[in-house]
Amino acid sequence: MPLPASPLTLSAVLAMVAMPAAAGFDPDFLRRVAAEACAMPAATLPVPDGLRLVTAANDGQRNDLLELERASGERVRIRRQVHAGRVRGVIVEHHAASGTPVAIVHTDAACRLLGGRRIVEDGLDRFYEDLDPSLAPIGERVAINPAPPSGRPTDGVAVALVDSGVNYLLPQLAAHWAYGPDGRLAGLDLVDGDERPFDLDQSRNAFFPRRHGTAVASILAREAPAARILPYRFGLERADGFARIVAHAKAHGARIVLVPLGNGSIEDWAEFREVAAANPDLLFVVSAGNNARDIDAKPVYPAAFGLPNQLTVGSCTGDGRIAPDSNWAARTVDLFAPGEGVWITDAEGRTGAGFGTSFAAPRIAALAARLLAAEPSLDAAGLKAAILARAEPMPPHPQGLVMARHGWIADPAAR
Repeated sequence: MPLPASPLTLSAVLAMVAMPAAAGFDPDFLRRVAAEACAMPAATLPVPDGLRLVTAANDGQRNDLLELERASGERVRIRRQVHAGRVRGVIVEHHAASGTPVAIVHTDAACRLLGGRRIVEDGLDRFYEDLDPSLAPIGERVAINPAPPSGRPTDGVAVALVDSGVNYLLPQLAAHWAYGPDGRLAGLDLVDGDERPFDLDQSRNAFFPRRHGTAVASILAREAPAARILPYRFGLERADGFARIVAHAKAHGARIVLVPLGNGSIEDWAEFREVAAANPDLLFVVSAGNNARDIDAKPVYPAAFGLPNQLTVGSCTGDGRIAPDSNWAARTVDLFAPGEGVWITDAEGRTGAGFGTSFAAPRIAALAARLLAAEPSLDAAGLKAAILARAEPMPPHPQGLVMARHGWIADPAAR
């Protein structure tokens, strides 16, 4: 349904936001801001009275971006798509002063509100709630951090998984989580600071998150079915907490730590480097990254640290040739494993194919878990050596490049 024409200007609407108020879902406010932002001329990006303009930019893809701050510290983010001098639609986000996302709405080119999504809090529980064009709730709520199940501890080799968390409610993976003597899930959420490491990466979009850790865990579960998985939710936008992760993991018997994450900032991974070096009894299995570059020349961390108790894993095809996006390095990438078209179960319980070093690394971590189960006396150095002993030379690269120090393992799942 088209929105009724509003006599308010964008300045007037946004000035309302400047009035101190408690952050909360306000459909009237969101309707008005979306309508006015859409109706403003494409070449106009005003700074309304009573609001401080934080940023105004263009992302190079026809999107004008505004971030505005209320006197209360709350933020309003407006994204307008502009093409051929016309506004083709807007997206409006509202965030609390703490940074907590509240709601998002969007319009079409005719400035008709299409709907949105908000976050609902109910005690410790949080949910996504989709909104129809009138901004009324529609469909079922989607849990953000449900309470973990309880279970009995088992004797399998413990593998710590540091990622975006896992969907610990999936029945397909229920038998593979680690539990403490008290029956509680053995895991931590380093983003929210609680013990609910539910799969949720909001770093790219707070309202439509990426879910990565469950797919990685499904590979571990399939290729090392007797292993116990300790999930840790970790956010790269706040890359600290590795000391806490390692202490918790060791207290629950973990000797393998899988980290299928990384970026180009050595500062973000300083704590990882310090903690990993201080715990030579743990084997850290990390992904090489998917930037299609030599990380000896242009590092990605933690992959490029090359610690003695670290295995950095690249992704290759089933015939041992480097995957199109995989990083490589003659010195700091240890080996490759097939990570293209790997069968995964995602956070919604759907099955399909995964691609990338994030799906090659858990295959090596699963191999490590099976080797350790067969020979518990192996220390981290012995475990690493046993894995590398299975590597064979990769096929010659067309340009003569050396992809890894030790080659590749054709079938990490082989017994």
